[in-house]
Parts: sequence; structure tokens; C-alpha cells
Amino acid sequence: MTNEAKVLTGIVVLSIALVIGAVFFLSKPEKPIVIDAATLVREDSLMTSTESAKLTIVEFGDFQCPACKMANPGLKQIVAENSGQVNFVFRHYPLPMHKNAQPAAKAVEAANMQGKVWEMFDKIYDTQEEWAEVGNPVDLFKKYASELGLDAEKLAGDMNNPAIMDKINKDISDGNASGVNSTPTLYFNNELYKKGVGYTDLKAEVEARLK
Repeated sequence: MTNEAKVLTGIVVLSIALVIGAVFFLSKPEKPIVIDAATLVREDSLMTSTESAKLTIVEFGDFQCPACKMANPGLKQIVAENSGQVNFVFRHYPLPMHKNAQPAAKAVEAANMQGKVWEMFDKIYDTQEEWAEVGNPVDLFKKYASELGLDAEKLAGDMNNPAIMDKINKDISDGNASGVNSTPTLYFNNELYKKGVGYTDLKAEVEARLK
């Protein structure tokens, strides 16, 4: 074999090795991002919880975020369809560009103080387009509270409770520590979920994890 042939053979062998190596590298499953459960779920977090649940879904969400609003019905249906098997935890992550996201979070927490957190939670999402861009959404939140049978004046007063703002800030801090930078961000049993947030995608993920 001539030197030129040897060189060409060497190049071919090296090229094949590089291709095989690249295929192996690209085909390796991506390592899941797992977050400490103590950072994702706090004792005072908004949650539906049963001891028998095999799966916990944690959402860091923003009530003014259109994508969060779109995800909410699917998440709600998933939890209902898998009652006793799936826990849902909501953590506040109001984004700075959404001026009314923080007041909305306060309204939901204030409703929690009157025992109707999930009713207000859904109401806030359902009416997002109505309050998202108004100068002061509190009057609308009071209106929703009355419609839900809550004490509207108490809700407005509780929205100014420093403990509520502390809780929201704690959620934001935990979100930052968990790598959250957009909403909605979901975790399934402490593992970052990277697929679609529509009902079909969520259902497939839940069914796979409950097997």
C-alpha cells in the first residue's frame, strides 16, 4: 500500500470514528434536571394533596401569562382525572413585565385566607383579558370575590398583608433557585418537565409516570 493510500485510509477510518462518536453522543438521553423537593414545595404552598399520590406536579406560574392561562384547564383536568394519584402545587412567579400579575397573586392568596383559593385561582385565569391591562385591578378582584361569595372588602384589605407579599417573594426566590426563568415551568416529582403544556402532552406524561 502506498503512503498516499495509507493516508486516505487513515482519513476514512478517522471520519467513520468521528461519525460513530457523534451519533453515540447525540443519541445519549439527556440527563434530567432534578430539584430538591424542599425548594419546590413549602408547607404553606398552594396545593391539592393526598398521601396516596404517586406523582406531584409543581407549577411556577404567572396569572397574567397567556401560556399559564392556556395550561390551566389541562392541568385541572389531569388532577381531576387522577384524583388520589396526582398532587398539584402552585408557586407564584409573577414576571416583571406583567404589571398586574403580582396583584393577581395577592388576590388569590387573600382568597385562600377565606377558604376559596381554587375558586379565585380559576376565576383570575378565566377573566385574565378583563383585568390584565387595567390601571388598578383591585376593584375587579373585589367584584370576583363577591361573585364567589367572599367578603370583598376583607379580600382587598388582606391583599396588603405583608405576609402575603413575603410568601410571593419566597416563591419567586425558590423559583430562581430552581432555574425558573419563564412561565409556566413545571416539575414532575422534582424533575423539570420540558414538553408541551397542552392537555394531550400532559396526559401522556402523567400516564407514563403512573405506570
